[in-house]
Amino acid sequence: MNKKEDMSLSPLTPREAARRRLLDVLRREGPLARVELGHQLGMSPANVSDLTASLMEEGVLLAEDEASPGLVRGRPKVRLYFAETLGSVIGVWMGFNRIELRLVDSAGRNRASRHVERPLRTLDAEQLMDMLAEVITTFAREVGAPDVKAIGLACQGYVNTRDGIVAWSPVLGIRDVPLAAGLGERLCLPVLMENDASAMAFAIAQRDPALRAGRTACLMVGDGVGLGFLIQGELYRGARFGGSEFGHVRLRRSGPQCRCGGRGCIEAFLADYALHRDAQLIDHRPAPSILLPGEKAMSAIVDQARAGDAALLNLFREAGEVLGDAVGILIQTLEPDHIVICGPGTRAMDLLRPSFEAALETQTIPELLAMSTIHVIESSMDLLTEGVVMQALRELDQDLARLKAG
Repeated sequence: MNKKEDMSLSPLTPREAARRRLLDVLRREGPLARVELGHQLGMSPANVSDLTASLMEEGVLLAEDEASPGLVRGRPKVRLYFAETLGSVIGVWMGFNRIELRLVDSAGRNRASRHVERPLRTLDAEQLMDMLAEVITTFAREVGAPDVKAIGLACQGYVNTRDGIVAWSPVLGIRDVPLAAGLGERLCLPVLMENDASAMAFAIAQRDPALRAGRTACLMVGDGVGLGFLIQGELYRGARFGGSEFGHVRLRRSGPQCRCGGRGCIEAFLADYALHRDAQLIDHRPAPSILLPGEKAMSAIVDQARAGDAALLNLFREAGEVLGDAVGILIQTLEPDHIVICGPGTRAMDLLRPSFEAALETQTIPELLAMSTIHVIESSMDLLTEGVVMQALRELDQDLARLKAG
């Protein structure tokens, strides 16, 4: 891996800022013709041609034919896209005793991925950073990662994205971990950090232009319950540059135990570990032996409920009510244009939907409910690493936008 690069250079010049805007559109929208870039940027054809010519001369952009000769009248449009040879980025997600890794090239194409199981809660800060550095280095070596430029790291819990600190995470036994700095020193690479729900929200919004307009709240249900909030396609940051810990909003003071130490939080009713825990205690089933179940265990519970198990159907009915209450809170506090329910927990949406919709109708002001469009997007944990690598690539575009000396 190459040496760590300074990603906080001097401000961009006006021409460099225009190049950066152009690269940002291509990163978000994918290959576009010059005329399409002009429409997106509000630039004249001459300005777009000038900017793209310099980027192509530097090898940042390449051109492809959008249509084969003979299929359309006139000269076919030529779309521009990122070269694949400008280096690569590794995305990492930390869950409960497991790590997901993804390698993408500079064009954003997925090149390799891997699942690794490691104990996390028993590690101190130094051990955690040593272990992560070893896992990332081994992955890069074994998949032949070319010229890694940066690491994007997503983690559950409260993440200070500006300072790269994990203030608290349910998957770790330690707090206030300066993970970006420590991991960056070990790898000699810049490390960009994100809360995992925000990372998934960013990835989902990049796939659908409608979700990049106005305000979009992405409620991720899976290992936990998280919220990513976007305004015009950009992630909202709090005063400490973190995201929202919406899953730990308390609904019922005497409710079930949550991983955060409190009781009655939204995720204590909805998260996989909560549903699995309660399912194991129904009808004399064995007590839970693991804190967080895998997909196989959760699918078994869902299948049993669909087969007509009355106790499990009631469990999902109650979870659906909580989901309706949670979405109602979002609507009445944030007034989003779009609400996306996403994450592995959508596997059971058919079981949750009746009570979810009933709770939403009865607990939400009708005029506000009518203003928000609700989307359910079946999504895997792959979106977590996709979100952080896309953010890391956008940061690297800052350097690509700079005019080369000479």
